[in-house]
Amino acid sequence: MTYFFSSRSAVLWLIILVFSLNSSQAQKPSTKTDNSKGKSQNQSSSSGEQTEYSTSRNEIGFNVGVSTFHKDLRGPSAGGNFGTLSFRYSHVALESRSLKLRYVADLIPVAILNYPRNREFQTSGGTTQIVRDRKTVYGYGIAPGGLQLNFRRGKKYQPFAAGNIGIMYFTQVVPDLRTPLNPRATGAKLNFTAEMGGGLEIGLKNNRNLIIGYKYHHLSNLYTGNMNVGFNSNMVYTGMNFGF
Repeated sequence: MTYFFSSRSAVLWLIILVFSLNSSQAQKPSTKTDNSKGKSQNQSSSSGEQTEYSTSRNEIGFNVGVSTFHKDLRGPSAGGNFGTLSFRYSHVALESRSLKLRYVADLIPVAILNYPRNREFQTSGGTTQIVRDRKTVYGYGIAPGGLQLNFRRGKKYQPFAAGNIGIMYFTQVVPDLRTPLNPRATGAKLNFTAEMGGGLEIGLKNNRNLIIGYKYHHLSNLYTGNMNVGFNSNMVYTGMNFGF
């Protein structure tokens, strides 16, 4: 649990840091003369919005995401926490005057799932009791089936909608609810993922984009294990993309 609170704080501080750096650059005093100052301001105002967004058809980047609140209010996956570190490649597939459609592929070297367990054990008196605890597992994966649709193409602030599908492999079976009474209460190491959501892409200079978004993330083994528990998370994420 401590990890996820720390991760959420790190995401918020990353957003604050990026905006602070941008504000400090924007507030630097000009060293030009008064005669040239007005001219440069007019030029920057007319061209600033045109230059402060990526014009590249290809981008690479990274993002960090953590779960916030959960749609599952009951069941085995309720109360789970999920976090990922992803590296992204994207390519402009189609574009029009106001829209831009990107193909997106994510490489996920780090994924952490922390979930609650309610397991049934038999006591020495012949009765049963429920033992509640939490388990943390680590994994990695790839999500090569993504699309991102940007609105207000060519503008500094571009809202977007996105979705992706992929696979994820954990070092242990997910979930693992085994007890002597239920020896087959296990999921699988290999799981499948699907996500959808949206956010805001903010154009910066030098073909860089800051991304802030939300996604509804689903994780399950599609009945390839002895039991199939879907872990559904409402995630927020932030990151940076670099055009080339």
